[in-house]
Amino acid sequence: MPDTTTALPAVGSRCWRDLISTESSVTVLSLAAESLNVDPLVELAYDEGGSGWWPLSTLVLEQ
Repeated sequence: MPDTTTALPAVGSRCWRDLISTESSVTVLSLAAESLNVDPLVELAYDEGGSGWWPLSTLVLEQ
């Protein structure tokens, strides 16, 4: 179960993907959290094109 004290990324915010490239990043398109007991999904749009849904527990968020 994900850490529920970590805030969800805001829709439209930018996320840097340091492990892929310092020049690549993604934009948060939407969030899907049906209940507190389910790992919320985050839809990311990639600078290279396309998008994908990721469980929040797989993302590393830093402020």
